[in-house]
This record gives sequence, structure tokens and C-alpha cells, in this order.
Amino acid sequence: MQSLPKYYLPGYNELTSLTNNHEKVILEIGFGNGDNTTFLASQNPNALIIAAEVYLSGIGSLLASISEHSFTNIKIFDKDVRELLLQVDQEIFDEVYIICPDPWPKARHHKRRLVQHEFLKLLAKVLKKNGTVYISTDWDNYAESMQEEIERTKDDFEFKKISNEGMPVTRFQKRAMNEGRSISTFLLKVLNQNIFLIHTLNLLLIISDIKIKLY
Repeated sequence: MQSLPKYYLPGYNELTSLTNNHEKVILEIGFGNGDNTTFLASQNPNALIIAAEVYLSGIGSLLASISEHSFTNIKIFDKDVRELLLQVDQEIFDEVYIICPDPWPKARHHKRRLVQHEFLKLLAKVLKKNGTVYISTDWDNYAESMQEEIERTKDDFEFKKISNEGMPVTRFQKRAMNEGRSISTFLLKVLNQNIFLIHTLNLLLIISDIKIKLY
């Protein structure tokens, strides 16, 4: 991994120093072999792509693609992405991608799944206004769990299920489709906090009005 330092993102301080030189900042969490990462880099040449992955095999594949295509807008974070996100104290990301995270299919391991409402709330805090999160899975059971967890963040996100059309089909997704599994994709959009505040104030006014009528 001799070439890693050139593309390595040590932490939050280095991230903030890089963001001023790019039109937007995109985070991909668990990039696998880098298929989607290189697609994002090619489609967004003026964006900074932060690619988070802990497995060396995937990092090696992405480094090979970076070298082959001479990408200059990709930085790799090779630790648990939560370590980075917990350091972030501002709205810094425009888009987040979580493509087919580990499904942890055994019931006793479900607590290890990445897409939990606590993690989604953490993402909401670091997303810019109108920021988006794309999440996909090829496991029906995980898709159901994802939707339940997403619905628990209704104060932070609005969401809808979308087709995967226009996105690259990764190696893992191809294997899933060959095995007869479908791809479920969710698009989350962070709520404008001002709008949420207005809804909250309106609700408080309604409650106050009800109390006045009762008395």
C-alpha cells in the first residue's frame, strides 16, 4: 500500500482543509471494490469524494482504479467511518452513499448492521441543507429493517424508495441479481430545520388552543 499516503485522509482536520477547493463533498461508506466510487469521481470531477472502507482488498482495488484513470478527487478513509463523523462539527457533506452494506444475515448479528436510526441521525447532523443519502441493499430482510430505521428518523429526513436506474451495478449487486435477489434503494433528503421548527411551533399552538378551549 505504498501509494495509500497520497490518497489517505487522516482525519477531520485534513477534510476541512480540502473542502474549500471543491464544489461539493460526497461521502461513500463501505465502497467495496470501488465501482461506485470511481463512477462518482468521474461524474463529479469538481467534487471531493471521501471513500471510507476498512478492508484492505477493497482499498487495493480502488487504488488500482485511481492509478488507471488518474483520479485526483478521491481520498480514502481506512477506519470506521464513525470515527470521522463524530469529529465533524459542521454541515459538510452534500451526498452520502451506502451501497449494499454488510447485511449481517443472522438474527443475533442484526445489532451490528450499519443502518440504524442512531447512525442516520449522525449523518443528518453532518449533511448540508438539501443533503441526500442513498442507501441500497440486496437483502429483503435488511431492506425491511432499513425502512423501519429510516421511519424512526422522520424528524431528520424525508425519504422514498427509488429505482437503481442510472447508478452503476457493482460486482456484489451483479452477484445478487444472478442469485435472484432484487436491489432495494432508498433516497433520504435531510429536512430543513427551519421547516421542522415551524411544524413544531404550529403543533404547540394547536395544543395551547385545545387547552384554552378545555378550560
